[in-house]
Amino acid sequence: MIDEYAADLAAQMGIKLSKVSLVEGRDLGCLDVHLLNLAADGHLVSAAVYQSELDTLQSGAGCERLELKIRSALLRLQMLLAP
Repeated sequence: MIDEYAADLAAQMGIKLSKVSLVEGRDLGCLDVHLLNLAADGHLVSAAVYQSELDTLQSGAGCERLELKIRSALLRLQMLLAP
């Protein structure tokens, strides 16, 4: 679900993502935080997202904080993609 959400936000900003992945926090030594990786045209940016934010998104409720985190990461990606 997070991949569709991120891709939709990216499309709104004119970015076509080539890959969206979520790294489990346990793999990084954190139980309630995950790493959201967003890639386009050979560039990669990441955002730390809490499990509670993912749960809120999954329940269908809006999560403003999650949206801001993803948009911030997408802005960084957009700067990398700029000529």
